[in-house]
Amino acid sequence: MGELRTPQFWLAELDQYGNAKLTDGPHADRDGVAKALYIIKRLELTRGRSFACAEVHLTDVQPSANGANEEALNTLNAIGLGSPQDHSDLSTDTGERTT
Repeated sequence: MGELRTPQFWLAELDQYGNAKLTDGPHADRDGVAKALYIIKRLELTRGRSFACAEVHLTDVQPSANGANEEALNTLNAIGLGSPQDHSDLSTDTGERTT
C-alpha cells in the first residue's frame, strides 16, 4: 500500500444515534467539507438529514487473532462459510503467554 494521506476531512451523514457514515470526500481541509455541504443543501438533498465534518486519521493495521473466537471461525470454515484460501499469513498470536 502507498503512503497514507492523513488527516482526511469528510462530509459525514449522521444516523439517528449520531453514528457517522462518510459521504463525500476526502477533502484537504474543513473548508472543502463546508463547500460540499453547501452544494448538497443548494440541491435540496438534506431534508431530514444531519451532517458533520469527520477528521479521519489513517494508520496501517495488521490482522490479529487476539480475542477472536477460533472455535466459531473453525465451525464456519468447516460448514463452508469461510474462504478456502490459505490463512497462514494471519497472526495466530493471541497475546497470551504460558510459562
